[in-house]
Amino acid sequence: MDNNSRQGVLPRHDTAWREIDLSAIDANYRALRAAVGPHTKIFACLKQDAYGCGAEKVASALAAAGVDAFGVVSAADAYAVRKAAPGVPILMYPGIGPDAVDLVRKLDLTISISGEEELLGWLSTGARLKVFLKVDLGFWRAGVAPSGLWRLMDLCAAQPNIAVDGIYAHLSEFGDSGSSALAQVARLTPVVDRLTAEGHRRATVMVSSTESLLAHPELDMDAVDPGALLYGLARSRTGHRTLPTRPALSAIKARIIALKTCDDSMGAPPGLPGYHRGMRMAVLGIGWGHGLPRHPGPSASVLVGGRCAPVVPPLHLEHLRIDVTDIPEAVLGDEAVLLGSSGADRITLSKFAEAWGTDETGLSCGLREHLRRIDAAPQSKLNQEEGE
Repeated sequence: MDNNSRQGVLPRHDTAWREIDLSAIDANYRALRAAVGPHTKIFACLKQDAYGCGAEKVASALAAAGVDAFGVVSAADAYAVRKAAPGVPILMYPGIGPDAVDLVRKLDLTISISGEEELLGWLSTGARLKVFLKVDLGFWRAGVAPSGLWRLMDLCAAQPNIAVDGIYAHLSEFGDSGSSALAQVARLTPVVDRLTAEGHRRATVMVSSTESLLAHPELDMDAVDPGALLYGLARSRTGHRTLPTRPALSAIKARIIALKTCDDSMGAPPGLPGYHRGMRMAVLGIGWGHGLPRHPGPSASVLVGGRCAPVVPPLHLEHLRIDVTDIPEAVLGDEAVLLGSSGADRITLSKFAEAWGTDETGLSCGLREHLRRIDAAPQSKLNQEEGE
């Protein structure tokens, strides 16, 4: 049974879970729509099971909000999105090949083409296809080199079964080690200008995902395909475009499944940080097997009854130790908050990422499928206000 079908009221036997605030995704999308305007299409990136938030439910929410299209990588995500949004276009990022032609037909997918060899493979299927041509403007990843783009377009134009609906790129994230965003886009401009001059400017041109969308509003073009931004996992580093967002991953919680006061009959405390004689130790039913980072930092902690309990290393596949010596009221079955609010205190996404030696996107995408998702009560605080 997949995780989406298991959402709902949390059974008492679940030892760990995450909470997803779908209203945050809706609000983030609407903030983005207001920023790019009504004439720029939004291709919502739902790869990696919608950044760990659940592709089917996220697709349903965004379809209801009026999103123009989706972008996915895997067949599993394509199935989930098509189930939730029957009439919304789905762009498959590079990954599937001609052997998936039946899937493409069944789900009415738009495929990415990154070169002549790939095009020939798809042509051998005899299928009628909608395609986006992907061009590598300096990311050094998937996509045809700018020098080969025009020939690839000519080859597509000569095929009656191929409809080129778009041209897109993802801009380099190499910083000073690579070309600037403007230099990369300049490699595409001659092709767009030529298409316009020859009266063939029908294809959607798209280059901005989250980072370039925030840093370079002038590059919105016909469409944008943000991922992290929709889930409240990214903010502007330049101040060029600041959007009020909040995280969709609103909480990670686990129950206390074991609790004892440690004494000398167990031997001397291990010579590791956090252990001490007479420690009242609780064990939580969550570990790195659920997708938590394996090596929490010295400031990692959880909240139990609104009070802070330090994490005691090491982390195990299914278990996590905490020190509740200073929380005598803690009992078996109590809820421990790794991320989110408890009482008047709160562990934010940015604080969690810093304490656990990861980043916000890595945390959200790294959580495993068997860490149940449940729908959270809508939140009201924004990342920009919280400084997350």
